[in-house]
Amino acid sequence: MKCISGWLFDVYPSASGMVIWLIDKTGSSCRVTAEFVPSFFLHLSAAGRKRADILAARAPARVSLTDTVRKEFYSFADWAVTEVHVHDPLRFKETVTYFERFFPYYVFFNSDILPAQLFLYHTQLFALGFGDYQIDDAGVLREWTLHDDRERFEYELPPLSVMMLRSTNGFIPPKYQRSLQLEVEYDGCRAEIEGQSPREILGSLNWHLHRCDPDILVTEYGDSILLPKITEMARRECMPLLLNRDNAAGYITSRASSFFQYGKIVHKDGAFELAGRWHVDVGNSFTVSESELDGLFELVRLTQMPPQRQSRASIGTGLSSLQLSWAYRHGILIPSKKREPEDFKSAATLLLADRGGLIFQPPIGYHENIAELDFVSMYPSIMVNQNVSPETVNCRCCDNHAVPELEYSICRHREGIVPATLRAVVEKRKHYKEQKRFWKGKDDAKYQSYHRRQNALKWMLVSCFGYLGYKNARFGKIEAHESVNAFSRDALLTAKEVAEEQGYRLLHGIIDCIWVTRTGATEADYQQLCKDISARVGIDISLEGIYRWILFPSSKQDVQLPTANRYLGWYTHNEYKMRGIEARRHDTPVFIKTLQKALIDQMGGAATIEELTALLPELLETARGYVETLRSGRANPMELVLRRHITREADEYTTNSVSAVVAKMVEAIGVHIAPGESIEFIILDQSGKRKPEKAKPLALYAFEDGYDIDTYVLFALKAIETLLLPFGYTLERLREIFSLTEKKQSLPKKPAPMTGDLFQ
Repeated sequence: MKCISGWLFDVYPSASGMVIWLIDKTGSSCRVTAEFVPSFFLHLSAAGRKRADILAARAPARVSLTDTVRKEFYSFADWAVTEVHVHDPLRFKETVTYFERFFPYYVFFNSDILPAQLFLYHTQLFALGFGDYQIDDAGVLREWTLHDDRERFEYELPPLSVMMLRSTNGFIPPKYQRSLQLEVEYDGCRAEIEGQSPREILGSLNWHLHRCDPDILVTEYGDSILLPKITEMARRECMPLLLNRDNAAGYITSRASSFFQYGKIVHKDGAFELAGRWHVDVGNSFTVSESELDGLFELVRLTQMPPQRQSRASIGTGLSSLQLSWAYRHGILIPSKKREPEDFKSAATLLLADRGGLIFQPPIGYHENIAELDFVSMYPSIMVNQNVSPETVNCRCCDNHAVPELEYSICRHREGIVPATLRAVVEKRKHYKEQKRFWKGKDDAKYQSYHRRQNALKWMLVSCFGYLGYKNARFGKIEAHESVNAFSRDALLTAKEVAEEQGYRLLHGIIDCIWVTRTGATEADYQQLCKDISARVGIDISLEGIYRWILFPSSKQDVQLPTANRYLGWYTHNEYKMRGIEARRHDTPVFIKTLQKALIDQMGGAATIEELTALLPELLETARGYVETLRSGRANPMELVLRRHITREADEYTTNSVSAVVAKMVEAIGVHIAPGESIEFIILDQSGKRKPEKAKPLALYAFEDGYDIDTYVLFALKAIETLLLPFGYTLERLREIFSLTEKKQSLPKKPAPMTGDLFQ
């Protein structure tokens, strides 16, 4: 028996149990195994129980059945259930599918959880958890002592080695490239994978993998393009690859999919997971793209999901894992699908309940000395403080009419699963934000680490509210969702009352944030207001900042209407904040973003609206320079690239829209774009009168193609109008100022002085 002091790094199933990789303090990795038989539960009648015995004898894997008792989630009553033990973890899903052919979905519990995840729930181990692990002479994990906790604020990470693998032509995605051109980066060095033949390329890649032996392989387009191409090349050449640390294991892959989510179509690339090391595809990981590896480490520890699955999972899936782990620990049956229907409601109750958060529309234009007060994690705090959870709202034991307006009851006898699992997340994020403020300007590395950790938790807290009402959430209930909204509306109204009692004027309010002002108010006054609101509401509210001036722009559809989620303001501490305007949006070309940011930077020199007005001639002159660059045809086309999501298959488009044209052009060169995937292109002629192709995908674009001057000038004018409309500068007036009222501009007769195909 030997003891390894270190961290659990990876876990995945084998035919006889679980494979576990440990990393010690020197960075050395070790492969061990653990005995584990995953199981699921069936809630059956007496006849169904007899049938299960017969089916078990014919199951695709060896199974054994035992009778036991578990608690039902909503009633908390004891249910007699049959536990089905699957003795081959690799065939767990296959066995569940076999039983699903003979029994309805509502009798299945704990049946759609990964065996590795069940193992972590069962043992209460977690990835990156530090402890002493006792290994016998056969390499089997027998005992362990954890010196760590999933909810710990401060923790030590193992000395992980990281390798980056990407295409050398980063501007064009690998999907469009005719040949595989790779580069690796590790230990502060970068090297191209060189070779005249596939065997030389694979040999070079293997050499770098052997030399670095990365714990984490980070890629761009690794799931969808790079690793499938590399492994297919190795198969054709009959060459072994060192991608896996575990030579006895294969790759875990899944197919890409397109699906509807919140009214729009979304594409999700398939997964390509490795054994013994993590593969993290930055483009296929929301967590890593938002919070880098620090955010992934945080969630991996907290959610008890296998690391590579966590990297690709949605935030809601990670949140669900917290709840599943809690339910498993407390002996509660986890339904395979949502089972609780919506309660019956009268028409009057439905009108009151079917509403979202409260919004006060802002007055259009510029305003001075405005303070922004932000409730700290309002919705999660409501769930924790008010015990809002699917099984506690309108429970079967209480009738206290605790929810404002709706008079729903909330259980007073037991804590719900939602507050029980969210409390640690709320407290951790609060701690990280405090540490982030402490280290700002003192230690940038620590500041960035805490920022990334709290950012990962922020997205989990953002999604926890929506997950309550999600139609497929197994622990979801629409009445809990409605209750949180009711509490939030009441909190915002109370905050408004407290502010107005003290002489403040509310300019704007949106769900969990308010903008207030009072003549002569100081920062200390606003801080005191925060304390008074917090005391009355019971939720912390903080001073986000005081704006020297703030702009609430009008709607693009009607200049008389305000918009709730678009604004720009300069703080007194000389930083600006923007939401919803062109420079903030992901679908805005870089050139237009640069133009608007240049104007915003100039505007930062103004302390008052009067000083802003004095800057107008300079602002218009700056804007004129950008517009003239566009009109002359000298703008860099690579800064005019637009990104749009394809909503259907190329041959399903019935109109000749820009998206349809681009999708069909890409399909014609043999590259398939699935619905929900994004595509980058440059508009050549929006009208289609001069150039029927309208636009060209970036992969096929050459600089001599030019661009549609009229369209991009219009984009520029709209970005300028967003900032200057309160001063009377409408699109029509801007056209006059920039001498754009004559005949429309056409494509330049001579191409811009840049040539060459992007493939070269």
